[in-house]
Amino acid sequence: MTGHPGAWARATPEAIVVEQFRDVVPASTWLIDAARTAVESGRALQLVTGARSGLTFPMESLLGDAGAGWVVRDENGGHRDGFLGLPLDWNGSRFVPEKGATIPPPRKYSPGSGDLEVRITTPFPAGEPLKLGRSTDTAMRALTGTGPTGWGVAEPVTEPWSVSGISAHCTRRAPASAIVVGEGVTGRLQVSQGDDVVVEEVRLSGPAAGSVDTRRIEDLAAECAGTVRRMIVGAAPGRTEGVRSAIPAPPALPYGVLFGHELVSAAGIAHAHRTPAARVRLLGAGDRKAVWCRFDGGASAPFEQLTDILHHYATPAGS
Repeated sequence: MTGHPGAWARATPEAIVVEQFRDVVPASTWLIDAARTAVESGRALQLVTGARSGLTFPMESLLGDAGAGWVVRDENGGHRDGFLGLPLDWNGSRFVPEKGATIPPPRKYSPGSGDLEVRITTPFPAGEPLKLGRSTDTAMRALTGTGPTGWGVAEPVTEPWSVSGISAHCTRRAPASAIVVGEGVTGRLQVSQGDDVVVEEVRLSGPAAGSVDTRRIEDLAAECAGTVRRMIVGAAPGRTEGVRSAIPAPPALPYGVLFGHELVSAAGIAHAHRTPAARVRLLGAGDRKAVWCRFDGGASAPFEQLTDILHHYATPAGS
């Protein structure tokens, strides 16, 4: 299928299979094109790597967005899912779970270990200024003390950071995505457009969760309160310095979530005060109040608190 150096692919009616036996696999132009081709043709992209290979965070998120799989080939020639560890077999058209196989328990990690992960979703209703890239700049400055350094459509990025440049790219091509980088931080920015709203979502990874003062996270929540729809902060135990290892790991442990003024206005201030989290604060002013919930120090585990919150906001306001 391709003569791209260092890569090999085969196409079947069910899958596009790509092999990348590199120490770190980035979201290169060629892999982004392969993912797009797989989605447009209704097939699965399956990326095959070695057991010692890692994925950059943009590559990891690209696989998730494309509904693609990560297949790890071990030293004995066997295959497993890179995220779950589930043993896989080739059925002639694609890699599938071995008959009777089960997902092994992931390795135990210390709570709060790994890279800090931040996900911010911002709506821009028609008539409001379209400030794409602002949440990326705000988050990176909160996490590292400095702003973004560059962006591009693939790794490695080639463009110096420019809000006007990234806005022009995403506006012209929406739905569109771009890779963003900063000092010890990498991520993806995606923009989609509906009938009367443009939605920006940025996902960032890094620095190490334990290295960031919690006051910086509080400041980030306060700064985002008046504009964003949702922000989730967590610690991804399977990722270090922006690279996901091939050792199966649990999902990011949630640290806090911010629900924006749209939800708070719809549910009511009293409902927001009753949010079932260990620590709850209302942030923002006027009719743009958001609710910031932290899960540290609660009687139940962070995942349980997050589940309770989602149920809380699924119930009618005032109940």
